[in-house]
Amino acid sequence: MGVGVRGLAAAAAGLIALSLALTRGTVLAHAIDPDSVADGTPLARALPEPSYGPGDGPADTTAPIAPPVAAPATQPATQTVAPVPATPAVSRIVAGTFYSQAMQARRAFDAYLPPSYDQAPGRTYPVLYLLHGDGGRVDDWAAFGLRAKMDQAIANGAPEMIVVMPDGSAGSGDLTDWANRWDGSEPVEDQVVDLVSFVDETYRTMPDRSTRFIGGLSSGGFGALNLSLHHPDLFSTAMSFSGFIAADDPEADPGVFGEDPAYVQRNSPAVLASSQRAARDIYYVLSGGQDDPYFRNRMAEFSAELDRLGIAHEFHVVPGGHDMTAWDAGLDFGLAHLAEQLPPATPVVVRSSE
Repeated sequence: MGVGVRGLAAAAAGLIALSLALTRGTVLAHAIDPDSVADGTPLARALPEPSYGPGDGPADTTAPIAPPVAAPATQPATQTVAPVPATPAVSRIVAGTFYSQAMQARRAFDAYLPPSYDQAPGRTYPVLYLLHGDGGRVDDWAAFGLRAKMDQAIANGAPEMIVVMPDGSAGSGDLTDWANRWDGSEPVEDQVVDLVSFVDETYRTMPDRSTRFIGGLSSGGFGALNLSLHHPDLFSTAMSFSGFIAADDPEADPGVFGEDPAYVQRNSPAVLASSQRAARDIYYVLSGGQDDPYFRNRMAEFSAELDRLGIAHEFHVVPGGHDMTAWDAGLDFGLAHLAEQLPPATPVVVRSSE
C-alpha cells in the first residue's frame, strides 16, 4: 500500500508558520526494475534514490500516483534520463542434459547459441550437429574454439545457426563409432535421434531436414555419414572430416559391429551410398589432411564412389594431419557450403532506449 503523509499545523515564535496537509496516497514511486521489462531489453534510468522516513517502506507501484508537490522555485525538480547504448548481441555455449529413451539414461550435450538468439525471441534457426571422435568428450568442439569459429563465420556472412555437440560415449566406457552396438546394449545412434527431438522441442529451431545438418571428425566423421544415411529424413548435409567409410575398417571398433556381415554392411557408408536411393538426397562435404594419408585416402575413395553414382558432393585435401588443423579446415568448407544453401537472414535490430 502507498505511504501516507499527514501534515499538522505548527507554529513557533520567530518562524514563519507552515502547514501542509496531504491526503493518504502514494507520494513516491520506484523506477522501473530493468529485469521486469517484458521483452528483456534493459532500461537504465538515472533517478534520485528514494528517501524514506521512520515507518516508511517501498511504495506500491501498482497504486495511483498522486500529483507531486511542487518544489520551491529556487530548487526546481529535475529528472535526468541517461541514454542506454544498444546491448551487444553475443553468442554463448550452454551445457545441457536430456533423457534418452533409447539409452534409458540422461545424456550430456553442448549447444552453441548464435549472437542474435537472445535478442530476437521470434526467430528460428538451422541446426548443425557436430560429433567428436572416439575417446573424445562432449566438450571437445567447444575446447577446440567452436564459438570463436562460428562467430567469425557469421561476421563474414555465414548464416546464424545453432550448433549441437552430443555425447558419443558408451555407459560401459567402450568405443562406439556413434553406432548402435550389434547386441543392442549401447544404442548410441538412437540417442542422437532422441537428442534431435529434444532440441527441436527445447530450442527455436527450424525443424526440417533441409535446415538440419550433421558433421564429425575421425570416427565422428564416420558417424555423420552413417547417421545421415540411416536417417535421410533428418539430415540434408553430412560432413566427414578425416572419417572412414566401412564398419569393417581397421580403424573401426569390431566390438561395436560384431561378426554378422549383414550388420557390417548396414553400417558401412560406402555400401549404403550405392544401395539406398535416399543417399542422393544428401549433400556430402568430405575432407582429409594432406599429412594423414590413411584417412585422406578413405575420403578420396568415398568421393570416387559418389562420383560414380552421380551424387553431389565435394572433397578437399586440407592442411594438417589427423588433427584439429585438418578438422578445423574441413569445417570451414562445410560452413561455406551451408552459407550457399541457406537464405540470408534478416538483420537483427537491437532496441535501445531513446
